[in-house]
Amino acid sequence: MDTGQLVLIIVIAVVVIAAVVIAVVVGRRKKAEVNRHRAEELREKAAEEAIGAHQAKAESAQAEANALQAEVEANRLRKEAERHSEKADEARGRVEEHLRHADKLDPNAGDRSNGSDPLDETSTDRSNAAEGERLTRDRSDRNGSVREGSTRDGDRNL
Repeated sequence: MDTGQLVLIIVIAVVVIAAVVIAVVVGRRKKAEVNRHRAEELREKAAEEAIGAHQAKAESAQAEANALQAEVEANRLRKEAERHSEKADEARGRVEEHLRHADKLDPNAGDRSNGSDPLDETSTDRSNAAEGERLTRDRSDRNGSVREGSTRDGDRNL
């Protein structure tokens, strides 16, 4: 082998080694670029999810506030119902007192008494009328037309 061939082999080996090194460097740069791009996408996705999580947290807090407000309103309505019930009991007591006093004053009170409480009859009549009204509304469509089996005027089965 002469020196020319040896130099040629060494030059070719250096060129091959340089090509391999360049290929490795370019490959690493491309891989780093792909990784940077992927990392940017992941950051964007994380930011979107953080916004969604913050929004969900705000909605949760709003729902909790609404529930607390509804609870406060329910307590207020419960107390109001209790006050109305107490007033009704007081009024009923006054009515009963008036009826007893009227019975004492009226000598014929024993003749009219049939053992029933007149308050019960009127309250029963009113509750029956309210029940009939509710049933009538339940049997009508949303547009007001009467469905089969309704008790609205003109559609009664007599």
